[in-house]
Amino acid sequence: MKRYRTPGQTLIEMALALPILLTLVIGLFTVGQILLIHYAVNQAVRAAVHQAALTGGDRAATELAARQALHGSLGIDVAASEVVISCPRRPCRRYDPITVEVRYRASLWATTALLPFSEDLVVRASATRAAERDQQ
Repeated sequence: MKRYRTPGQTLIEMALALPILLTLVIGLFTVGQILLIHYAVNQAVRAAVHQAALTGGDRAATELAARQALHGSLGIDVAASEVVISCPRRPCRRYDPITVEVRYRASLWATTALLPFSEDLVVRASATRAAERDQQ
């Protein structure tokens, strides 16, 4: 049996399959970055609400705790974060619920028009805890 060679067939097949493969790889990197940011923001809000409960809602200590938690994460720009602290009364009293929300605006590492994400991503997380002491 004689084999017929078709020169360039492999090249054409690779040219058809490579864009799909690259889109999947870039999509995997993007989803990984989104998961990383989501985890970092959740860690920051947990640390911040814990500090807010201990200090009675002190703004400076709460923001510092959130920013330190974000600073320890890979690929996170602390300047792009915002910390919002809310308490039903001012000043915050013992056993009042303190809610802390951390918002982080991130730009994705790999931007492409083929992915269903926009280039800027806003991740929000909030947590509520009872104040353990009165705000001074």
